[in-house]
Amino acid sequence: MKKTRLLALLLALVMVVALFAACGNTEPEQTTEATTEATTEATTEATTEATTEATTEATTEATEPTEEKLDLGGRTFVITDNASNTMQIYPKDEFQSAYYDAWRDLWAEIETEYNFVLEVGPGLNLEAVTTLVTSGDVDAIGDILVTKPDTWVTYAVQDWIAALDSEECQANGLFIDDPNAFYQDFTQAMSLYGNVYAAQWVGDYNGASFGWCIYYNIDYVSQYAGIDSLYQVVRDMDWTWEKFLDVQEKCAQDTDGDGVIDIWGSGEHAYGNEMYCIPGGDIVVFDEASGLYKSGITTPAAQEALQFAQDQYNSGFNETTHGYGDIHRMFKIGEVNMVWGEKWNTSADDMLVNVEVNMGVAPLPKHETAETYANILGGVPGATLFKTNSNFAQNCAMLQILGESFTNQDWTGSYCDEELQGNEESLEMVLNYIWGEHATTYLDLGWGHTDLLLNYFRNEIFFPVVGGSSVAEIVTAQDAIFQANIDEVFQQ
Repeated sequence: MKKTRLLALLLALVMVVALFAACGNTEPEQTTEATTEATTEATTEATTEATTEATTEATTEATEPTEEKLDLGGRTFVITDNASNTMQIYPKDEFQSAYYDAWRDLWAEIETEYNFVLEVGPGLNLEAVTTLVTSGDVDAIGDILVTKPDTWVTYAVQDWIAALDSEECQANGLFIDDPNAFYQDFTQAMSLYGNVYAAQWVGDYNGASFGWCIYYNIDYVSQYAGIDSLYQVVRDMDWTWEKFLDVQEKCAQDTDGDGVIDIWGSGEHAYGNEMYCIPGGDIVVFDEASGLYKSGITTPAAQEALQFAQDQYNSGFNETTHGYGDIHRMFKIGEVNMVWGEKWNTSADDMLVNVEVNMGVAPLPKHETAETYANILGGVPGATLFKTNSNFAQNCAMLQILGESFTNQDWTGSYCDEELQGNEESLEMVLNYIWGEHATTYLDLGWGHTDLLLNYFRNEIFFPVVGGSSVAEIVTAQDAIFQANIDEVFQQ
């Protein structure tokens, strides 16, 4: 358009020059001829260029492809939640506040925009899913299955679920490496054989899930252990097994002098994940030389970690009569100083929601030789897609849309306010020492297949060890069987 205006200006200038030339006794015939030719040429050029430009613009606008908006046609879109609250998809009915109302409103907007009705279905165990797949009724599983590694590892090995970073998923609009849709530190860790099989978004309504951590009573640690800031102990990289045991002992208190402990130093344990807190420790190890998964339970690092778990559990300062959940409820009212926990404890059920004590968060204590703290992703959930679902293409697109809708890079503020009592130092622990540069993230494949790996390891190896059996005798006796189970799970 700028060229057209310039040519018009030139034309006007030519006419002015012609006018002055006529007043200077220039021959009128020559002036008229020159003026006419210049005028005609300029007008023709300007008209041609303007017409061409306008035609080109109109043609370009008309031929630009318009992206067809996803429309689910009013169908029911089912998200099957096999994660037991650890990745909340939709707030429970009993959760009532402005925060939860806003969450529900956002879901309503998404349902309206993409024309579907959300249904959050109950979980399906491995056997139920296997039956549905082998009978050809994959759609009954749901459009998205939110589940933990205890089942998705098996589904991935069987080639039932999609590698979310595959070209097929990308062609259907799913870009799993998009940080504006999925939390990358979590999602990229959900890897098997070099492909990503599960994903999780993070935002105001779903903080970044992490594995084990320590929730502790800030006041007790100060009053009884004499530590003004356990946060600083963590920052100094001095939050070790030895320091943990020291705090556990000092904070165990008989407050009324009747010989019975009223405040326990700690409660529970990490169900074997202590192994990841020492260099070389692991439950299931990938051997790059052979390309096979191997048992790690007999390694010196694993045995040292199991010995720490046994010592901590049987110290006399650890509450052992109550199980997971009840221990957290005891912590919530001040009867236990420290609990081994996970991120979801502060956002689901009645464990640490609305906790009554002054709560701090710390990473798992590490071995003194470890350079980082350990973030172990075992019992953490992720969204998976079954390849033969009849709505697979739509489901890929919807997973991307949900990720974009619920991902908020400023999620930390909401998480801090809603789950950490507004304690910004606890938030720092999560971002820098559970996630972040001072933490190493591990996917605990010992969670793979509930019966063959997860339950077998716990029932036949970990529980006997913390119960007092010899670490060396237990791991030596069980190693071959555990390896056979690994071979079966990974079909190697």
